[in-house]
Amino acid sequence: MLVEYSFKNFCSFKDETKFSLRATADAIKSSFPDNYFADEQDVLKTAVIVGENAGGKTNFVKSLQYLKNFFKENRKVESASEYINDDYTEDFSKLTYADTTQKFSLGVLIKGTMYYYDLEIDFLGVKSEKLEVVRSTDNSRKKILVVTRTEKEPLLSDFVKSPNEFKFANLKYEVRCIPFNKKDMIENEDFIGLFVSKYALLGLPEALVFSQWMNDTLMVESAIYDEPRMKGSYFQNLDDWRVINDKKFLEILRIIEPSIETIKPDQRLPYQETIITRKNSVGKIFNRELRDDSAGLKDYFAWAVQIYKVIYENKILVADEMDRSLNPILADKIISLIHGSDHKGQFIFTTHNVLHLNLEKYMKEQIYFVTKNVETLQSEIYSLAEFTDVDYNSGVNLYEYYLRGVLGGTLSE
Repeated sequence: MLVEYSFKNFCSFKDETKFSLRATADAIKSSFPDNYFADEQDVLKTAVIVGENAGGKTNFVKSLQYLKNFFKENRKVESASEYINDDYTEDFSKLTYADTTQKFSLGVLIKGTMYYYDLEIDFLGVKSEKLEVVRSTDNSRKKILVVTRTEKEPLLSDFVKSPNEFKFANLKYEVRCIPFNKKDMIENEDFIGLFVSKYALLGLPEALVFSQWMNDTLMVESAIYDEPRMKGSYFQNLDDWRVINDKKFLEILRIIEPSIETIKPDQRLPYQETIITRKNSVGKIFNRELRDDSAGLKDYFAWAVQIYKVIYENKILVADEMDRSLNPILADKIISLIHGSDHKGQFIFTTHNVLHLNLEKYMKEQIYFVTKNVETLQSEIYSLAEFTDVDYNSGVNLYEYYLRGVLGGTLSE
């Protein structure tokens, strides 16, 4: 389970941004027994992120996708110019003054052990990387892998040759791998990926477990019903095909429309040619291909696949604009299903549906706001828990507070 996440210098987020899924230590959580996992950490099942258009919600989701891609693709790790919080796109000479250092940190609970991962990168590659674990048996923090780039910070101007070409830097790293009881000096050639991925391939248990979590358990979706998924082949949708054929998937799908009797998944194009069968009150049968059905059902069909993975496979789903085409009642049913099911998955989502601002359904720690300063164009994210004067029993209408700008998440000056 994802317990905490922070990042710095990504798109509209310049300063360090922190996000937590730890439940409150107060007695109030006894009123929300389905909203969190009763564990040593008491980790929340869901979190909702609200905010104005172009405030930074999508950038928050993208930051996790950006980090995940380093694990998924195992490619050269470096900060991308379009994702740092500096503008030099029109004047390339500004690049020599840009701050290209980005930082990412994760705290993940896997089978009773906390994994803490830190990554710092710049335009040349990895600056530092660290993996630590805290086991519940002795609660001691143990360093597993510590990587440090040894040379002094190079000047960006030393490596710029043209707007599209960089002189390759000969980077050197000090690597301390505690379980292997060794300290290495590594000099790169033409490729430096993540060290944790390299040591996972070498069989380092903690690196392998964490890398598998990043690749297989963490799911980040910026467009749930996108063209590649819709037009994807059987092999591209193989994992989704497995889910769609499970009868438990039909139960989730019927939340949107109880008249749905059965589905006949199409193996070649499941998101287009799957047949949806409905029955009306007098027993008449209606069949329709998914691609010819309503936009709401098509969107929800894709969502239902992901929700299935959260509930039945303990996946961590981070998604942008969950209810872009879903009505508020359906969105509420989805959250109720996740809260009420016995699983260890999580659902973190951004939304414009302010009806989620509800202290009868969410703890304060589950509600986040994203806002952007109109002068600096920098985003920030913060939890409702920071508003100590908002009390569960005060009868505060969060919806009205939000619309009046009291809670932020609307255009700030």
